[in-house]
Amino acid sequence: MKYKAALLSLGCKVNSYETEKIRESMVEKGFEIVDFSEIADAYIVNTCSVTNIADRKSRQMLHRAKSLNPDAIIVATGCYVQTEKDKDKLDEVADILIGNNHKGDIADIVLEHFQNNHATEYLDDISKEKQVESFSINDYPERSRAFVRIEDGCNQFCSYCIIPYARGRVRSKNEDDILKEVRDLSDKGFKEIVLTGIHISSYGLDNYEKYMKRKTELSQTSDQSVIFTSHQSASLTDSLQGGVIDEQYEVSDFDGVPLLNLIRKISKISGIERIRLGSLEPRIITKEFAEQLKSIPSVCPHFHLSLQSGCDTVLKRMNRHYTMQEFSDKCRILRETFDRPAITTDVIVGFPGETEEEFEESLGKCREAAFAKMHIFKYSRRKGTIADRMPGQLTEKVKHERSLRLQTLDDEMKARYNGSFVGETVKILVEEIKDGKAIGLTERYVQVEADPGSDEYIGCDSANRIGTNNDGTSEILLNKINEFVYVKVTKVLEDGTLHGIIV
Repeated sequence: MKYKAALLSLGCKVNSYETEKIRESMVEKGFEIVDFSEIADAYIVNTCSVTNIADRKSRQMLHRAKSLNPDAIIVATGCYVQTEKDKDKLDEVADILIGNNHKGDIADIVLEHFQNNHATEYLDDISKEKQVESFSINDYPERSRAFVRIEDGCNQFCSYCIIPYARGRVRSKNEDDILKEVRDLSDKGFKEIVLTGIHISSYGLDNYEKYMKRKTELSQTSDQSVIFTSHQSASLTDSLQGGVIDEQYEVSDFDGVPLLNLIRKISKISGIERIRLGSLEPRIITKEFAEQLKSIPSVCPHFHLSLQSGCDTVLKRMNRHYTMQEFSDKCRILRETFDRPAITTDVIVGFPGETEEEFEESLGKCREAAFAKMHIFKYSRRKGTIADRMPGQLTEKVKHERSLRLQTLDDEMKARYNGSFVGETVKILVEEIKDGKAIGLTERYVQVEADPGSDEYIGCDSANRIGTNNDGTSEILLNKINEFVYVKVTKVLEDGTLHGIIV
């Protein structure tokens, strides 16, 4: 019998990555994957727990799966499952509970459940986990960019965040496994790799010793790439064989060297033309780090630095480890090193105790930072965090009003940044063809829609045109999916998308 399975991913890109692996594994085990809205034999919900709202949505999706087919096996996995203390809430709707360190086993677990038909639970104390669950993804159907998870866990313990309790401490994926995954994806035709994780700036903190602090012991090759001395390489090998180092280090202890070493090795893999970085810890940005990145041509000049607030007193209550001046210095370094880098960020409004004066200060500092894009979040309480117990919880009305003011600023900054490319030619990786237009992203993560223009713009003449589809889109244009094309930008659309013509 061929079982049908439906999957749903909630929350972050790491969850999406892991859900893709679950999908791939279930296909290998003979499952037929159907849409989550369809009748299935098994429903797998990869839950999120970043806020109380995320918890509620996770429960809602589990109930929805049960209502679609009361006889189906319901699998609850992910951060909500990992952090929920009252397991009775989960047992009401889920047959199998799987924590964040057993997702690679879900296909086998579900098959076993079909045979044994009893409730099962795979939940360990994630805080004691010393190794990242190591699995790789071989393909991303219908996608042009491939995500590669390089680490899991976080050591930061921001006062509003539950993730260190849901994901555990920093655990880095083995470098050889990462490089193999990238090579396999390149062989499948992927040209852009996105390095992702819960806190990728901490990549290597669990496996590298404190000799990394001694910069004088680092040597550089003729092409200025950072490498280890023979003594360091031997020390690293010994530490890896002995397991994860128990001592805890900060991002600043390593100057980004472990991450830089990994990026440089990925850049040497044939076929990979773009390396895009996930969210970075601001403290990892130094002049040396930026210059090292600049020396790697495939690194995209797009940097997501999570700010959270532009006010120092709020940052302190958030337990963020920098001041606004330090953050601004990091932005300055990037702009001095790269040509018009896209610096994007996250900002929380309405954090407990945030006064009107503190918000105004944050608003003003965001304006000065001139971000290419802000992701704006209204503070949402999360049980189990320090911020949930803080006095001065703001009303939804105040949080909504402040988010609207910040959104207005974001629209202005986005239009200004994207508008700087009008009249220029940009390079996009085509992700889809929609309404006869090529849709894709620039290296700076700006979305572009492009008309094909005349035949010569797409490399053929009318005599060589393969044919057209019902919407008039040429087959030549369709063949540009997952290919790079150049676009002459003519204007910025209302939503900030660049519009142009393929040249």
